[in-house]
Amino acid sequence: MQQNYAFIDAQNLNSGLYKLGWKIDWKRFREYLREEAGVEVAYVFLWFMLGNQDLYLMLQRSGFVVVFKEILTMESGEVKGNIDAELILQAMIDYDRYDKALIVSGDGDFTCLLRYLGQNNKLLGVLAPYEKGLSSLIQKVAEGKIEYLRSLRKKIEYRPVRDGRIRTGPKPPIKSDIGIPEGQIVPVKQKGWPMRQRRGNPKKTQNPHI
Repeated sequence: MQQNYAFIDAQNLNSGLYKLGWKIDWKRFREYLREEAGVEVAYVFLWFMLGNQDLYLMLQRSGFVVVFKEILTMESGEVKGNIDAELILQAMIDYDRYDKALIVSGDGDFTCLLRYLGQNNKLLGVLAPYEKGLSSLIQKVAEGKIEYLRSLRKKIEYRPVRDGRIRTGPKPPIKSDIGIPEGQIVPVKQKGWPMRQRRGNPKKTQNPHI
């Protein structure tokens, strides 16, 4: 079996799901990554913000390795922070430890990483929120290895239980400003993924149509 790693840009993921009108169940998402994409180690790159400790603890308990990025608050109150460098750096630090890498983001800033992984047969694929949120640069570099979170909604959507019933309507997305001190890593140790390398002949599947 392959040793695959996932590198998740949580800011891009949550921003995309916010526009789609639903939020992710991180525990179910981790199970999906493990069972369908063969991901043994899954990094989540986030801003660090006070008050989100419960979220960070939940991510760790769900099986993610959480990497925090310190944010900068401007005088205007605007919050700035970019996890691109941290994600690319971690992907290169672990380069010899994984067989394939799954990049969860639609941000074109990762094009250079995707190109390098692809040239060296180390790219498992790209998982982006939805088509319109995917950079055209990524479409060119990772053509044929792209999946969309919107097609996985039934599998990974968060559905809170209330009054003994499971709500099935659209849910408000989690805050898009979540984010994690700089360089801090908290070690922690999913069917139908088209890029997963299985024993024998790999089975190709098409993206579910919604």
